[in-house]
Amino acid sequence: MGKIFTGSGWIIRVHGDEHPPIHAHVIHPDGKVVIALDGAVIGSGVPKAIVTQARAWIMANREAVEKEWETMNNPRRR
Repeated sequence: MGKIFTGSGWIIRVHGDEHPPIHAHVIHPDGKVVIALDGAVIGSGVPKAIVTQARAWIMANREAVEKEWETMNNPRRR
């Protein structure tokens, strides 16, 4: 799994063998959410403040998320 950012007690990862749309997984001790590049949030359990921070990071680093997603989801590039 492609870890692309570590926050304070949470991380953002991009998984391989995934489905569109391009998205990242936010992993927190209280739960997991998926945040798509269009800003949509799917899931619950992650505190709202963490979702806000993670979403802001993903939106500010869209190119890095997209690049990692393409790498992780293209078997020839792994």
